[in-house]
Amino acid sequence: MTTIVLENPSASAADNVARIKAAVAQAYQAYMADPNKAQVTVQLGAGTWVVTGDKNNASAGAIELPSGIHLTGSGAHDTVIKLEDNFNGRINGLVRTALDTVENVTVSNLVLDGNRANNIGHQAGFICGIKEDGTNRTQTNITIDGVEAKNFTAYGINPHEVTYNMIVRNSVAHNNGLDGFVADAVRGGLYENNVSYDNDRHGFNIQNATQNLILLNNEAYDNGFRYMANGELSGGAGITIQRGDIAPDGSTTIPWVSGIQIIGGSYYNNGKEGVLVKLSEYVLVSDVDVYGNQRQGIRIEGSAFTTIQDSRIYNNSQEADNLYDEINIRLRFDPVTGLTYYATDTVITDSFIYSDGFINARWGIREEPTNDDGGPTRTVVFSNTIYGTDTGFISIPGLLNPVMGTNGDDRLGGLSDPIKGTAGADEMRGFDGNDTYTVNHTGDVVIEQAGQGADHVFSSVKFTLGANIENLTLTGTANLNGTGNDLNNAITGNSGSNTLKGGAGEDTLDGAGGNDSLDGGDGNDTYYVDSAGDIVVEKLNGGAGGIDTVFSSVSYVLPSQVENLTLLGSAHLNAAGNASANVLTGNSGNNILDGQGGADLMTGGAGNDTYYVNHTGDVVVEGSGGGNDTVYSSIAYTLSQFVENLVLQGVAVVGAGNDLNNVIIGNGVGNKLFGYGGNDTLTGGLGNDTLDGGADTDTAVFSGKRADYTISGSLDSRTVAHGSQGTDTLLNVEILQFSDGRLVGDVWEPIPVNQVDQIVTRTGTSRSETLTGSDSINVTKGMGGNDVITGRGGNDSLYGGDGNDKVYGDTGNDRVYGDNGNDWVYGGSGDDRVYGGSGHDRLYGQGENDILSGGSGNDSIDGGAGSDRVYGDSGQDRIYGGLGDDRIHGGAGNDILYGNSGRDIFVFDTRLGNARTDRSVNFDTVRDFNPKYDSFWLDNAIFKKLGKGSASSPVQLNKEFFTVGSKAREKDDYLIYDKKTGILSYDADGSGSGQAVEFAKLSKGLTLTYKDFFVV
Repeated sequence: MTTIVLENPSASAADNVARIKAAVAQAYQAYMADPNKAQVTVQLGAGTWVVTGDKNNASAGAIELPSGIHLTGSGAHDTVIKLEDNFNGRINGLVRTALDTVENVTVSNLVLDGNRANNIGHQAGFICGIKEDGTNRTQTNITIDGVEAKNFTAYGINPHEVTYNMIVRNSVAHNNGLDGFVADAVRGGLYENNVSYDNDRHGFNIQNATQNLILLNNEAYDNGFRYMANGELSGGAGITIQRGDIAPDGSTTIPWVSGIQIIGGSYYNNGKEGVLVKLSEYVLVSDVDVYGNQRQGIRIEGSAFTTIQDSRIYNNSQEADNLYDEINIRLRFDPVTGLTYYATDTVITDSFIYSDGFINARWGIREEPTNDDGGPTRTVVFSNTIYGTDTGFISIPGLLNPVMGTNGDDRLGGLSDPIKGTAGADEMRGFDGNDTYTVNHTGDVVIEQAGQGADHVFSSVKFTLGANIENLTLTGTANLNGTGNDLNNAITGNSGSNTLKGGAGEDTLDGAGGNDSLDGGDGNDTYYVDSAGDIVVEKLNGGAGGIDTVFSSVSYVLPSQVENLTLLGSAHLNAAGNASANVLTGNSGNNILDGQGGADLMTGGAGNDTYYVNHTGDVVVEGSGGGNDTVYSSIAYTLSQFVENLVLQGVAVVGAGNDLNNVIIGNGVGNKLFGYGGNDTLTGGLGNDTLDGGADTDTAVFSGKRADYTISGSLDSRTVAHGSQGTDTLLNVEILQFSDGRLVGDVWEPIPVNQVDQIVTRTGTSRSETLTGSDSINVTKGMGGNDVITGRGGNDSLYGGDGNDKVYGDTGNDRVYGDNGNDWVYGGSGDDRVYGGSGHDRLYGQGENDILSGGSGNDSIDGGAGSDRVYGDSGQDRIYGGLGDDRIHGGAGNDILYGNSGRDIFVFDTRLGNARTDRSVNFDTVRDFNPKYDSFWLDNAIFKKLGKGSASSPVQLNKEFFTVGSKAREKDDYLIYDKKTGILSYDADGSGSGQAVEFAKLSKGLTLTYKDFFVV
């Protein structure tokens, strides 16, 4: 292949145009002389080639290409062709094909810049095509590959008039005054892997007699958001398939756009529709993602034979809640000619259509009632999953299955279908299959027969399940009643305060939001509690109330006749039983379990748990590694396996440990404390106590100074007497700890080597209180209310409990917990552990080397000074590393991360989405990554192709696995940084054959290399 190379662009636009035209003419001569007609390449060197055009000939381009020319740059983004300042005239293509018969032309690896900021008029980036005017001139086999078209007052890439076999691939169009990509009268071809964004009107505009064009895996977003002179948004679609209403000469016989296939790709966040199909026929939309657009996801207007299949259309109508539909079918009226075109023969199948955000669409699928010329429109809808839309799922006049009501009193039926009545009292029958009903009128009746599937009613009014219907969910925000039947029902409330009744059967009742009343009736019922105001009601023993279980995500006390309670989540919650024999089960947080009366089984699980024992039949169960746990007992008690601490209360006399290193504390009576195995610490308190350490090295603790006590006896059996505290007998105790020192055997150590600090415990109430600790070790629990808790000195454990609390660790190495509510949690000085718990919390590590964990909710976390480890956990968090060398884990959710100063590590260890959920699943934004100091750690359990490594021994990323660009180009390009957009992606196949998954957004233009990444 012959190549002509031009280097060193001139400062003169006229000189540059002359040089390029001369090279093109030379190339064309070589092409025409070649009997094989191989393309001849004109390669422009790196730099900016400023060009001009002919203001007296608007149809002419700055650079015109005849047949056989391949115009290319020296590399992606290296060569720019830019319109000169203040050209201010019309130019039909900075680069275009010649106005003649042209074939076999390629334009590649160029940036076309319209210099929009310094020009007015009508200017386009690339144009090709020629009118079919009887002169037998044609243009065919035109290819655009790897071209960026930006900043034009009109179009980016605009095949215009008639072009046969048009190929546009791997190209980008943005910031153009009209559309990014156009196909106008294109006859056959492929638009593949192109991206169009931030254009004033449409991302892609396929129009005016274009036929048999495939659009494969393209992307269009943020189009149609330019403010016009009148202050309104320009509006535009991600992709528009349309025929104009009339031709420029007034003719109404323009051929329709026909045979268009939109396969794969994403169309989102555009100013109007995601996809608009207008005055077109035989359009296929397959395997696309359409979401977040201001108006409809897909609008079909006056078109015939449109098929939507295997696609995901969701969370559109972002301009206003309940205003636009996910898919809308309507007529097109042309006010110029007075003609009306109806949408007919639409097929929608095998797609997910839903709204699940703060702003929801009106209908999932709606055909306007006005789309009716007196005959059938033949709309077919089947095998779709539709949910969450505000008004309803499907509204299509005359459609029988799936079933949708009208505004009258309807009789509706379907097979395994969503069935919905709108206004009016409707009778709905599901027949066979697992049917779903939407009820919104107190006169609605749902009829099912036995053995006809598991059926579900969604009701926005009070409702009682009829016979043979299993499940009920209340919708909306009103305070409603939901009542079951004799089956095993699942009844779920809404965000209001509901009254749910299960009746007979083994029912599951979940109040959801609000303060709910839950009555399971007969049978072994299950309750889900998520509010402190929820009330559970069960039958008395004389009835058939069964064995019932509450699952609670808040602290909860079991009412009478309910036997079991399990705490959910990871928050620090409390569980209390009743007079019956209860089973109490904690979660992974620090729980307080109190069985109350009865022989109770209490299992804490992970976390530092606290148990209250008051019955000889009480059993405490802990597992190995389940935290540091404490039993408060009002009866004689021996610690079970894996429980560390015991505090006697009331008049309990005997307390015994196990083989662990126990802390056992007596009360005001004469206690008998036994440590057994392990290095135990025994405190008798007041009274004449017997302290037996058992095996290993044990310590007896006394509150006064050494001089206040009289010690007698041998090392194996000693008596320690105090005038007011009583006389204690010590057996197998090797160390005596006093406030001013300790006695090890017979050796006095006046400076405490292993000081046992006093532990001061404070517990709040349900009111809002200020709880302030001392310089000792404080254990403070706020309980309810909006509390202010301060630890002061010592290594404190502080718990906010319920309410919106402010918790301050102050000095010492503290553990500070916000618990439930929207809390402010401060570690203070020292190496602290700071936990947000549930709610939208603010966490501050402040001094030293801290560990901060946001928990659930949308948290703001600041590590402060020191080298911290910061975990966002779930929710949309904002994390600041602060001073020092920090390790930052965004966790689940789309987080915003700042390392701030120091050498920071950003860890990605949560699951990725896929190419269809880019930027919506665990997609983090790193605002200040500095390649000179910071690094990324990638978990090999997620990024499986990157090799092995661990947090204790990170491994440098293989050099071959990293590339800079818009996509993978070689077989092992697994990690991709797009310098232009700042997007960091992971390509599991490494070759670009499958679409890479975007998982982070960094600053644009960073000088990243493989050295910035480690595998753990």
